[in-house]
Amino acid sequence: MYLVNLNDDAHFEVLSKQGAEKVKVKHLIHERAGAEKFTLRYFSIAEGGHTPLDQHLGEHEVFVMKGRAQLKGIDWERTVGPGDAVFIASNEVHQFLNTGSEPFEFLSVRGADELYTARETAR
Repeated sequence: MYLVNLNDDAHFEVLSKQGAEKVKVKHLIHERAGAEKFTLRYFSIAEGGHTPLDQHLGEHEVFVMKGRAQLKGIDWERTVGPGDAVFIASNEVHQFLNTGSEPFEFLSVRGADELYTARETAR
């Protein structure tokens, strides 16, 4: 069993991924906590910031906690805000752009790449 409190135990780190601007992340549940198949992270994107235009093997789910953003893909765009839940499929191109005047914050659950590598190999 592993327990972490968003406000007391987890600290923001700058997201150092190329293409990210004004993005911080708290790693809540991860490999160091014993999680082998999924991670849980909390992201905060400052006003005017954005995640990289990203594409990766692991699918993930996002739950918006506060703020507003444009969620963009190759040929689509949606406005997302508090209470919205988003499923981003494996290899789906996506990017969050904070379009509001406050931080845009969301929880993200992502499956380990190994889960999808095994699935692709089985096909």
